[in-house]
Amino acid sequence: MSSWDPAGASRRSLTFDPGDLTGPQRDGDACVVCHKKWPRPRVRVGRLPSGTPVMACEECAKVLLPATPAPRRHKPSPHKRAALP
Repeated sequence: MSSWDPAGASRRSLTFDPGDLTGPQRDGDACVVCHKKWPRPRVRVGRLPSGTPVMACEECAKVLLPATPAPRRHKPSPHKRAALP
């Protein structure tokens, strides 16, 4: 299994209703979106209320999960400060 966001903490976890999923989707053997079984979905996109991970194929995971935010750039201050020794 791979995780889409390496930090993990910045991503909000999606919770799926197991009643809306097929058996293979609930078991992680089929993509939660397109039902594709081969190759086996490897991206964790959420969980069931029981905590069981819900998986998606790479293509569907790109649509479900938000993009990783770009790193914040430090803006130089317009005021020069003296460096301490």
